[in-house]
Amino acid sequence: MKPQKHLHTLLLVLAITLYACSTDDENNSETDPPISCENSDNLVYEEKDGLVVAEFESITNSNDWNIENTVNGFLGTSYLVWKGDQFLNAPGNGLLTYNIKINTPGTYRFLWRSRITNGTSGSEHNDSWLRFADASSFYGKKGESIVYPGDTGQTPNPNGSSKDGWFKIYKSGPADEWKWQSSTSDNDAHDIYVDFDTAGTYTMEVSARSSFHALDRFVLFTENVSQSDATSETATLSEINCN
Repeated sequence: MKPQKHLHTLLLVLAITLYACSTDDENNSETDPPISCENSDNLVYEEKDGLVVAEFESITNSNDWNIENTVNGFLGTSYLVWKGDQFLNAPGNGLLTYNIKINTPGTYRFLWRSRITNGTSGSEHNDSWLRFADASSFYGKKGESIVYPGDTGQTPNPNGSSKDGWFKIYKSGPADEWKWQSSTSDNDAHDIYVDFDTAGTYTMEVSARSSFHALDRFVLFTENVSQSDATSETATLSEINCN
């Protein structure tokens, strides 16, 4: 073999070896960035140990909800607020869709952290619509009393608005504070529960009802998780994957 050709072969082998080592290092690096879902319309929030914790603004399509950070006290980097028309009896407008992967079947309580961002009344601009259409059961509970969303064939239904499987979910109390509360049935507040009988991915839907209602964070948790742990400011956010 001629010296020049021999040198060329050695250089080629060396280049291939270095590339292979570099690729192996990249694949095993502990500092690799997490999977980015910025360009995905189908994020999946994964339940772990009976708990889901998610920021509302983490969704990729906010569907005309404003992403803001001007009202102090929010968690995360920002929050969503609806500033469009009111849809008091027409759920499904300004639709937000969150895919929840349930690994631990069972009964989960639902709570969101929200706030009124217009006026001083604690009973205006204080609600949005919520639906879990593919869950085993979606209902409000107060002691032994249970209510189901309207138009599902299940009764009784809550006081006030409810349509096509949607609950009106409201907060009460002072207007000028963020609050963990998700109630349905006017003047007879029922907490919100969702039954997932089997493991799988389920769809949580939120839509606009009252203008100026802001949504910060939501949680789903089983009875094995305390409400204080689920709603803690330091609670670990659920892993988000690309479906």
